[in-house]
Amino acid sequence: MVKTKLTIAVLALILAGTILHAKPMNIASTSQPTPRGGIRTLELNATYPLWAKAEQIESNVILQFYVDREGNVSNVHITKSGGNIFDQSAIDAVLSTKWEPARQDGFPVAVTFELPFEYRSK
Repeated sequence: MVKTKLTIAVLALILAGTILHAKPMNIASTSQPTPRGGIRTLELNATYPLWAKAEQIESNVILQFYVDREGNVSNVHITKSGGNIFDQSAIDAVLSTKWEPARQDGFPVAVTFELPFEYRSK
């Protein structure tokens, strides 16, 4: 019984020490992934369905995807659907765009990234 209490007390001290020594990530030294060639490249790869544009149908899509340390995209998921045709346009745009990876302290890092798309007839 005493040995159990001592073990629990030692574990609590170790965990407390770990928590005290935790260092938060410096947000200023972190960047998000970006499309190579800028946002314009991504916009050019996102096609607005012609019939939807003619009918002035507008939509929003939000995608979540993984960008690895080399800038490769995978695991694309729709977090907010704008309808099948708009969803597919956004997915195709993300997959056909070359990406610069996110960086932390100057080094490339893999991240899960969320990106909104707006389809407006104007």
